[in-house]
Order: sequence, then C-alpha cells, then structure tokens
Amino acid sequence: MKRYILIVFLAAFALLSAQTAPYYPTTLMVENFGASWCGACAFALAGLDVIEGEVMPGEVIFTRLLTESGEYSKPEVEDRFDYYDIIGLPVVMFNGKTRIAGSDDVVADGTLYREALNLYRYTGSPVKLELNSFDYQAGNYSFTATNLNDIFSTDEAKIVLYIVENNLGEMTRIVRTAQSQDITLNGAGDTATASFSVTNDAAWNLDNIWAAAFVQTSSGSILQAISTLPVPENQVRVAVPFDLHIKEEEPGAHFSPVFYLYNLGPATTFNTHIEIIEAPEDWFINYCDEEGNCFPGSFAFAHPMTENGFKALDLNLYVGSLGYARFNFIIETDFAEPYAIPFEMTVGPTSTSDELAPEAGLSAKAYPNPFAGEIRIKIDSDKERSDEKLLIYNLKGQMVKSLNLGQIKAGESVITADLQSLADGIYFYRLENDKTTRKLIKIK
Repeated sequence: MKRYILIVFLAAFALLSAQTAPYYPTTLMVENFGASWCGACAFALAGLDVIEGEVMPGEVIFTRLLTESGEYSKPEVEDRFDYYDIIGLPVVMFNGKTRIAGSDDVVADGTLYREALNLYRYTGSPVKLELNSFDYQAGNYSFTATNLNDIFSTDEAKIVLYIVENNLGEMTRIVRTAQSQDITLNGAGDTATASFSVTNDAAWNLDNIWAAAFVQTSSGSILQAISTLPVPENQVRVAVPFDLHIKEEEPGAHFSPVFYLYNLGPATTFNTHIEIIEAPEDWFINYCDEEGNCFPGSFAFAHPMTENGFKALDLNLYVGSLGYARFNFIIETDFAEPYAIPFEMTVGPTSTSDELAPEAGLSAKAYPNPFAGEIRIKIDSDKERSDEKLLIYNLKGQMVKSLNLGQIKAGESVITADLQSLADGIYFYRLENDKTTRKLIKIK
C-alpha cells in the first residue's frame, strides 16, 4: 500500500486495549560477579554506577553475586558462578549472554558496560513476565511468563529467582539465595507460572530484602526480567525487534520493520519526533503507523496512549543518495525525561568484492570510539583462526586499510592497532570473515 506524508497535523489516535503486540519491552538483567575481598571489583562497581545513571527507572535490574565470601556465598549462589564458568573477577553478565571481564579505565568509566547494555536496552522480547504476588515475611513469590509471539517457543527454559539484600555495610544488591523452575512456552498466548517458597535466613534483614526473577533459556539468554522493587507510576518503554543500525544497498524508499512504543501505567500522551544528528541533505526521515498514516519526522505529534497500551510504528525513509545517517526517535511526556531510541542507517556497499560467507561465532568491537590514534579491538571467536584481517572502509564503501591481525585464539582476545594515519572522519570496519559492519569515528 502506497503511503504519503501528511502535511497537516493529524488527530491523535489510541489503540484498542484488546490488541496484543508480538513483542514486549525487555527489562535487562545485569549480574555482577565478584567477591567481598576483590579489590579490582571496585572498577566494575564504578562502571555500573555510571550506566545506572543513564537508564530510566525500571529498565535494568542490577544484582551482585559473591564467591568465597562467607555467608554471602551459599551453594546456590556459587552454582551461578559455575553456570557461567566464571573464573577471574570481576565479570559482569548482561542478559545472560554478553560477558565483560576485567578491570581497567574503560570498565570504570562505563564505556564497555554501556556498549553491552545497549545491545539489549531497546530490544523487544517475545516473552512478558509478570509478578503475581510476593510476601517477604513468608518467603513466597509467584511469577507468570506469557509467550506473545507465534514464531517463538521453548521447552527448555527456566524462571530463575534471586533473593537480594541491600545495605550490607558498604555492599548492596547482594544475591543471598537463588532458585529456579523449569517452564515451557509453546505458541502465542501460552503461559507458565512458577511459585517459589524461600526459607528466610536469620541473618537477613527483611526490611532490605527484594526479589528479582528472569526467564533464561538453555543457551543462557535471558529473555525477560522483573523485580519486586517499586517502579514509577508511568514508564516509557520500547520494543524494537530489529537492529538499530539499518542497512540498505541502494537509495530509494525504505521502510523499517515495525517497532512498538509502550506506556506502562495510566493513560497519558506521548509526543514524538525525529532528531537528526547527521544525514545527507537528500535524505528524508519520517515515520508511519500501522493504519497507514505517516508523519514528518521534524514535527512533534501527540499520541494518546491507553493504560498499559502500545503504539506500533515503522520508519519511513526516503534516501536520495549513498551515505550514512544517525538520528534519534524522541518520545516526550510530562512525567519523565525525553526518551531517545538511537537509530543509524547506512546505504551503499559496506564491503569489498570478496564473496566470503560470514562465519558464525566471530565478532569484533573497536574501542575507544571515537578514537584519536590507537584503538583496541576486542574479538570473540568460537574457534582458533589464522590470518584474520580487519578491513576499514570510508563512507563511499572503499577499503582504505587492511590490518593483518595474525592468529586469533578461541574465546575473547584484545588486539591493539595504530590508525593515526587515517584522516579524521567516519569509517566502517569489519573482520574479513565476518560481514557485520560497524562504525568507527576518527577525531583529532
């Protein structure tokens, strides 16, 4: 169906409360693995403090697990160290999949943690997790997971429960004990309820106790999380079930997949617009709803949001030339700071003429980014590889540098590279055997 930008300000519209979206905003689970005697763990705590100040209340659940630390290291807590194969300290796990190990400046200033967090912060989950009831004194907790998506199913997942205590001297958010129950979710609308009975320890201060629960698959991925901590009456949340960096080969009219804005709380109004950070002059970035109405991105539009309702949208992108754009989809309300979804778009070739197929289990991330001269490249590989190369391209898709990285070991490794010879500007990089392309910015 052909759609047109409406130049007039459209009357706002509300969604029917009976509608159900196939994706729900993902509440992130951060597990900080350390020890009471671990001096280097202060770097991790500092970095997590930084990123906690950058997220909205209720978006992320932060917990801390301690090994070989006396009363704080019950067997069920130690089991979580074994589950993730934690050896050195500190290690921070993001949604059960992204592991950041070590302690240095890019940990303490939040740089690496921010990158890991943003992999999941805006994503949509096919699972919704609800808190049915809890009683700290009795130690009873109940949660229900609901499958929202027809194409998702799992018969090997668990609902994991953490009992967490705050204000233990200089320590806080310490996981005191853990339990789990197996669940299956088959088809949209299927539900699974897990009820837990926890024996409170006499050493716990129940006034400082709270609980976190999450759905974890057999691969370790955490699909959804929830806690008993209070949250604001209204929350802006989003579910974006696609890569925030949109890639197209040719100019023209492009539509993104559908994404969802959620109002978690009483009925309210969302005001939305698009903030262009950088884009070619012949690019026009707008958005449309699922009813076929389209909105100029530069104008603010008001959307009445029902209680706990959502709004389905897609980006309407007219691209007149090859290039790169960076823009935010802004949601403003009268109850919170503006919420921004950071999108990028690249149009044009992002690789050379080589036809090598991407290999699974291989990825690279360069930091700091932006950089001035020297960069570090964090490589994750599922196996040992030889003669790997890092390829760097300019905005025209032309390869400007090829760095021979030599032999890559299995697991995680960090390689340093000197790129002072590159002119200031925007570049893209990838490994020779990985087609995933990422942006790199060179500054003075």
